[in-house]
Amino acid sequence: MTRLFELLIAIVIVLLLGVVFAVALPDHRHVERSVVVSSPARLVFDVVDGFHTYPSWNPFQVYDPKTQLTYDGPAMGPGATVNWYSNDDRVGNGSLTIVDNPPPEQDRSVTWAAKNNWTGDNKKFSIDLEPSENGKTVKVTMGYDVDYGWDLIGRISGLYLQGEPATQIQIQLTRLQNMLSTFPNVDYSDQEIQVRDVAAVPVIYIPTTAKRNLDDIADAEDKALDLLRATVKKDKLNVTGPARTITTNWGDQNYDFDVALPIDNPDAAVTDPVVLGTGYEGKALATSFTGTAVQLPLSRLKLKAYAYTHGYLFDESSEGKGRFFDENTTTDPNAASDQQTYTVYLPIQSQ
Repeated sequence: MTRLFELLIAIVIVLLLGVVFAVALPDHRHVERSVVVSSPARLVFDVVDGFHTYPSWNPFQVYDPKTQLTYDGPAMGPGATVNWYSNDDRVGNGSLTIVDNPPPEQDRSVTWAAKNNWTGDNKKFSIDLEPSENGKTVKVTMGYDVDYGWDLIGRISGLYLQGEPATQIQIQLTRLQNMLSTFPNVDYSDQEIQVRDVAAVPVIYIPTTAKRNLDDIADAEDKALDLLRATVKKDKLNVTGPARTITTNWGDQNYDFDVALPIDNPDAAVTDPVVLGTGYEGKALATSFTGTAVQLPLSRLKLKAYAYTHGYLFDESSEGKGRFFDENTTTDPNAASDQQTYTVYLPIQSQ
């Protein structure tokens, strides 16, 4: 009986020591990991300020490839939410929501509120971006914060944040780094990019190839436009908009493209090499600039990078009507070559 009493006292002492130990532990915990990516800050920010690219870099599908993701709220910014569902206990069900307190700071920071089966309250992931002085790389730091309050067991579990939360953070950062490495490494922060609805119009066009230099491309465009305008004059057609250059392949040596004119007659009779067709119809990313034609390839890359970071799908096969196209919208016929106005389009699929 004495031994039993001594055992009970020992257990009580251990429990009291455990309580004292837990009370002495902090009621808030933080853990973080970092990676460096070779991408402009705007690309990284646009990825983490929404969840449409999350299927490519979330940690859950590493544990359970059958994890399902759904989305609520706006595409980006406060209120944007991703939900996940899994039968694997290591993943479970939960959600991440971009919060408005603190609000996202463009190109600097985003905070996600987390709801999952981890212990604690006010669970949040913070993502901070620190561009290097030369602007060529960005340090991405993802932190996890949690409050335990008077949940003493939770305080003890907080000793193990270097385990599962830290592991998931590292998985996300590594996958984010790998995904960004596949995106065009261009900064589109100086471009105004819009989603526009493009109406279908009849066009006449000529498939064209030129050496990949500005003079040869300009000569090929001029020859094609001369033939198209001759057709317009001969068949008494009306041109309804600016000429279009539709990119087929921007190769190492050659540039394959169509030169097109929108017209008012969908039944126009044309002869080779002129072809009658219909222009692209649907949604497209669009951006405009004033400069020279040499800037067009970079503008196309910027639209492509923007499509990737915002989760827009587009046809990368260089076939059909989903190709890049641009219009020379210059209104002054005497404008210098470096004062031409262009609008560049990338057809996209609706999100």
